[in-house]
Order: sequence, then C-alpha cells, then structure tokens
Amino acid sequence: MAAGPLKEITTYYIRFDLKSSSQRITDGKLTMVPAHEEFRAANFSYFPISGIIPALPQEMAQIIEAKAKQNAFIQLLEQKGLKSVTTLNYDTIISYEGCVQMPVALFISPYDDKNKGFPYTARVLFSPLSFPDQWESLRRRFKIKKLLDNFFLFFQ
Repeated sequence: MAAGPLKEITTYYIRFDLKSSSQRITDGKLTMVPAHEEFRAANFSYFPISGIIPALPQEMAQIIEAKAKQNAFIQLLEQKGLKSVTTLNYDTIISYEGCVQMPVALFISPYDDKNKGFPYTARVLFSPLSFPDQWESLRRRFKIKKLLDNFFLFFQ
C-alpha cells in the first residue's frame, strides 16, 4: 500500500529571545514553531540577508547550512521583526517575532581565509508578526481600546 504525499510544513513562527542581566547579555534563544493554516500574516516580503559563519574549512556542509539559516533568521528578526521588552528585577528579555515561509534561498560561498568562515547570502520570505501565545492578550487590548474609543465618542 503506497503512502499519500507528505504535506510539508512551509510556514513557521519564529522568535528570538535575547536575555540580559545587569546590562550583560546572558542568553539568546531562537524558537521555531510550525504555523497552522490560519497564520494571520498579512504582508510577506522577501528580504536579503548576508553574513559570515565562523567555522573550520573541514566542517560538514549540513552544519554550516544550519548555522547560516539560524544566523539569517536571527539577523532578520533583529532588523525587521516585532520587538517587545520584558523586565523583571535586573533581568531584561528582548523578544523579536515574525513568520517565515520555507524554503529559504541560501547561497554559501567557499571558505574565506581572511574572515575565518563561510560567507553566505540568504533570501527569506518574512512577515513581522506576533507569536501565537500573544494573540489573546492582543485581542483583549484591541477590544478594550475599541470600547474606550466608543465610550469617548458617545460624549463628543
């Protein structure tokens, strides 16, 4: 019995959390979650990203490719993603959020001795978008704002 065609996931929510404590960066975490059919992204656009992956010349191609994609996503989120800041005591978390569609066009150049790494260029289809765990609070804020606006319109 032949299996049906696999439906590949093409859209992902991505978030990069940058944690700092006492004005020093302590942790960075990239999260990717598959987006379902209702991913609520309105404006996807292609963005070019380039950089250098520090690596040894003999490093495996799959590892270099994974590092290049991760680096491209982080760089894209920091430049074009939605930004939010959370503070508690002396800890601060800056979150950058968005949505990407796969596949990513990735071009990795040969090893560069001068920069001790592999230069790369990526072209990513991206939309700045809040992560799904924020949707309910955003919906509540919108409803409260709408109610207040209507209330003040009543007295004008």
